Amino acid sequence: MENPEEEKADCCGKARRGRPQQMDPSAREAAILEVAAQLLMEVPFDDVTMVAIACRAGMSKRTVYEHFKSREELLVRSIVDISRTIFLPLNSEDTQRSLRDRLSLLLRINAPPGCEAHKLEFLRSIIAKAQAYPVLAQQLHANGRGVLIGFVRTEIERAMESGEIVLAPANLEMAAEMLLDMAFENTLTRLLHPGFQRQDDAEVERRREFAITVFLRGCAP
Repeated sequence: MENPEEEKADCCGKARRGRPQQMDPSAREAAILEVAAQLLMEVPFDDVTMVAIACRAGMSKRTVYEHFKSREELLVRSIVDISRTIFLPLNSEDTQRSLRDRLSLLLRINAPPGCEAHKLEFLRSIIAKAQAYPVLAQQLHANGRGVLIGFVRTEIERAMESGEIVLAPANLEMAAEMLLDMAFENTLTRLLHPGFQRQDDAEVERRREFAITVFLRGCAP
C-alpha cells in the first residue's frame, strides 16, 4: 500500500536524470537504507515516503523503486538494520562473565540518534497501521523485543546448565519475557500519556539492575 503522495513525479516535483552512475548497486542500496533509517528517526512516519527518501539520497524515485518494490519493503529493511544496532549480542569475552553482568550488558539499549518524540510517534503510527503494514509491524517486534528475548533466553539457559540458577526448563521462555517486562518501563504508558516524563539514564539503569537482582533472587540455587 503506497501513500497517494508517492504518485508525484519526483523529488520536489523536479525531473531527474536517473540513478547515479558512480555508485554500484550494493552501495546505492546501502545509501537508500541509511537515508530511510535517518528519516524514520527524524520525521513523522507518514512523511517517510519514497519521494522523501529519494530526495534525501539525491536519487530519482524510479531508482529507489529499482531496489525496493514498495515503501513497506524498504521500511522493513530499514527497521531490521536499526534494530540490529539497538540490542547487541555478547562478545566472546563477555560470555565468560557472571550471569548478572551478562544480563546487565544485554539489557542496555543502544538508542539510535534522533528526537525521542519522533521515535514515540513512529511506534504509535506502526501500532495504528499494523493492519495496513502487517509485515512492518511484525518485523519491528521480531527484530526488537524478539531478538533481545533470544539473547536473554540463551544466557539464562547457560546459567541453568552451569548451576548458577535453578529454573524449570518449561519456564525458560516465560522467565526471559518477565525479566524484560521488569527491566524496561511500560511503553504503553508513554503512548497513552504523551506528557508522561521519560526516565533519565540513571533511573533506567537503576530499574535494570533492580530487575536483575529480583530475577536472580527468585532463581537462586
